[in-house]
Amino acid sequence: MIEFRLKVDSRITRGLAPLIVKCFSECRNRSLPAFPYLDEKDGDLVDSWESSLGEDFAQDRQALARLLNSSKFAHGYVEMEENDAELVLRSITEIRMHVREQYLGALTDVELETGDVSFSQKSSSIQPFYLIYLVLAEVQEGLIQEII
Repeated sequence: MIEFRLKVDSRITRGLAPLIVKCFSECRNRSLPAFPYLDEKDGDLVDSWESSLGEDFAQDRQALARLLNSSKFAHGYVEMEENDAELVLRSITEIRMHVREQYLGALTDVELETGDVSFSQKSSSIQPFYLIYLVLAEVQEGLIQEII
């Protein structure tokens, strides 16, 4: 069992939890990546690849759903079975990329990586999504520390 507490104040995680779930739901509505070779003639290979990828995505998302549905998560606690850790890492990456693309376009990669963001010069609507981005990064960092 993996268990750790986030460093962020639990009032923040309680406030962000519903928005994280919303972003997770938005990701679930996106289509899966297509086979990378558009001119592939072997239809069975393409179907097999896409089916396998779909199953992997489903497993990743189910593991993350278990974490997000835990009453402890909203209070800043991460708790999961060890075999879910890699699945959750991948699914969180998907959400963070979605948040980056959909809501944080006004921020540069440098701002996201360094945390040197001047919110007085940015729309206030990006602030909760930036916090989501950071909280999910903290979950990923904590999981990595637990599994190495």
